Amino acid sequence: MAELELAPLSVDDAPGLFAFEVKNRLWFEKHVGPRPDTYWNLAALTDIVREQVEAGEMMFLLKIGGRIAGRVNVTAVEGGVAQLGYRVGQAYTGQGIATRAVAMACQAACDRGVWALEARVLLDNIASKRVLEKVGFIRTGNTKVGDLDCETFRRDLDQD
Repeated sequence: MAELELAPLSVDDAPGLFAFEVKNRLWFEKHVGPRPDTYWNLAALTDIVREQVEAGEMMFLLKIGGRIAGRVNVTAVEGGVAQLGYRVGQAYTGQGIATRAVAMACQAACDRGVWALEARVLLDNIASKRVLEKVGFIRTGNTKVGDLDCETFRRDLDQD
């Protein structure tokens, strides 16, 4: 398998990201909350990506051999703590990609001064819980995101 690349999201990625999201829509909606309807229009998604890039959010694409395999986002940085979100396309599951990607995102966040990452996972998403635990996240409790029941996780990052 080709090397996994954590590539900063750019506006030029919008068409490929759109195709990736459409291809994996049903798969993702089994594991995370659904995207808003505006996300399913290329022009609207391009605007969303432009806003994210201009805001300086830490949005990354996971690429293998130049193809999008997933994405990782580090957002809402406040007081050195940020929120981690990630998704891997169905064709790339079970290969350790999510674990490697989350570890890479932790390092990228640390390099940008983030002290801790928090993540929320649907209660029945066992695979995502395992990914977080493998890279040092600890379970901190439960919460609701809209009407979805989630577990919360946190990892303090090394600032050496």
